Amino acid sequence: MNFRRFAARLPENELSDLTFFIFIFAAIAIGWYLGRKSGKKKGAKNNQHQALAQSYAQGLNYLLSERHNDAIEKFIDALEVSSATFETHLALGNLLRKRGEHDQAIRVHQNLLARPSLNRISQQKAQLELARDYIAAGWLDRAERLLQELVETSSELRSTSLEYLVEVYRDEREWAKAIHAVNLLHGRRFKRLPEEWAPIQAHFCCELAEEAINGKDYLSARKHIDAALGYDRQSVRANLLMGRLEYLLGRPQEAIKVLERVPKQSPDYIPEILELLITCYEALGDESGLEAYLARLLKEHPSNSVLIALTERIHQQQSEADAAAFIGKQLAMRPSLRGLGHFLNLHVDSTQGRARENLFLLKNLIDQLIASRPHYRCNNCGFSGNQLHWLCPSCKRWDSVRSVKGIEGE
Repeated sequence: MNFRRFAARLPENELSDLTFFIFIFAAIAIGWYLGRKSGKKKGAKNNQHQALAQSYAQGLNYLLSERHNDAIEKFIDALEVSSATFETHLALGNLLRKRGEHDQAIRVHQNLLARPSLNRISQQKAQLELARDYIAAGWLDRAERLLQELVETSSELRSTSLEYLVEVYRDEREWAKAIHAVNLLHGRRFKRLPEEWAPIQAHFCCELAEEAINGKDYLSARKHIDAALGYDRQSVRANLLMGRLEYLLGRPQEAIKVLERVPKQSPDYIPEILELLITCYEALGDESGLEAYLARLLKEHPSNSVLIALTERIHQQQSEADAAAFIGKQLAMRPSLRGLGHFLNLHVDSTQGRARENLFLLKNLIDQLIASRPHYRCNNCGFSGNQLHWLCPSCKRWDSVRSVKGIEGE
């Protein structure tokens, strides 16, 4: 049985104690069998066989008493590292890593690396798995050194090592190094990247652009944004940053042109453009243009954020009664808690006595309900929160976190 493939098929973070027990039991049994077989071939004495049998029995006893660490120690001691047992050692280390037992996984893979009898390919495989252990444990500097060495010395594992190196640079926020590693991965710098990597490269460039904008280095920011759009013409994040940059440079009209591309690219990100879009229209003094654009957005891509923004414009430009009538009509067609909360807010100040108290109480209850619901959710792993993350903090996937839709959300 190929235990390495067996361990690889096991789902992450779903390794039961029974699965672990079976695997370690089988590994110790294999160690005893191979050692006994090896001893016969070499004419070993009976006391060697007895020592192996004793190690097997002790390892089994440790498992039965749930002393997993001691069982692993006994496994390492009893099972000789050779070409015949290498895959079993490797699979055990991977299984421990999946269980979150990083120190034990590191020990198993370090034990493999300490064996000069292994051939070059086996040594490099063990080094790659040790680097993965370090990544899982958060020791990124150690993982980086091992992976860089593999990139330089192993043609067989170069691509895999570069992929993990990109992961390390991402977690270290070394964006320029991440870009370089992806370019090395595909052996190209100026040609178009494969579909799965181009958006990721665009995000790396956007991270550099954000750092430049925050440092008021607008020339570098534009260069990084252009690079992001070069990798991915449909990058919503790059256009959001370009709109922000144009506004900071005192060009609100240009900022509006850029921001108005976003709904065509991905309506899910409309809430992210509204605040800056309104600011730009106000800087131009174009209230009618703003109201017309919001009305078109609401018709083409209905959302609570647009509804509330347009209701506020009607309130400011016309009257409270007109705004209340407008949002009431919209809520009849598309009910939502956020919209209802804003509707009640328009009526609270215009009522008196007990009616006002009841409206105010109802408004507070709705606000509490809305506050208890996440505004954003990852459509890959289900992570939720009240802040937009371009990289999901849980599953580490780019562009998977979107605004929540439905009666409570957008």
